Amino acid sequence: MALTHFLLGGLLLGGVWGAEFDEYAIKAAYLYNFAKFVEWPPEAFASNDAPLWICIVGANPFGDALIMLSGKRVEDHPVEVRHLPAATGLDQCHIVFIGRLEQGQFKTVLARLARLPVLTVSDINDFARMGGMIGLVEADQRIRFDINLVTAQRANLKLSSQLLKLASIVEQNGGTP
Repeated sequence: MALTHFLLGGLLLGGVWGAEFDEYAIKAAYLYNFAKFVEWPPEAFASNDAPLWICIVGANPFGDALIMLSGKRVEDHPVEVRHLPAATGLDQCHIVFIGRLEQGQFKTVLARLARLPVLTVSDINDFARMGGMIGLVEADQRIRFDINLVTAQRANLKLSSQLLKLASIVEQNGGTP
């Protein structure tokens, strides 16, 4: 599966892929698709049809791009989006996105989430190498991603082999967060 298929294969919702490069609309689509390729432990959900929460920590760089995700489904779970300006309630999230503007607090957020079954995603430089799970990287007007598989495994998350084929697998610099 090519990266283009990853984006277009049911991922880009209606008008997300416009004529112009809309960075955060594409990143929103990635968040949704990541959810489809991650297996959480059963205890991560209150019930078989409980919502899958995508949470944005701090400043929200997505604008309205995430609105299109609300109500979509990942298996039996409706997708819901939360903006958490104060980085509280993170343990209720399934995916936490930490934007570039949160560079100063991302290590604190990662420490709070350590070993919880929460997928951490960011566009902060070297995010995956610094203890996050998936780092979004812009290269040649494309968005690619790095995965820190060890961090994901510590959180008891199983990442699909299809997802891993598309990623650059990186190792963490230094110790655990």
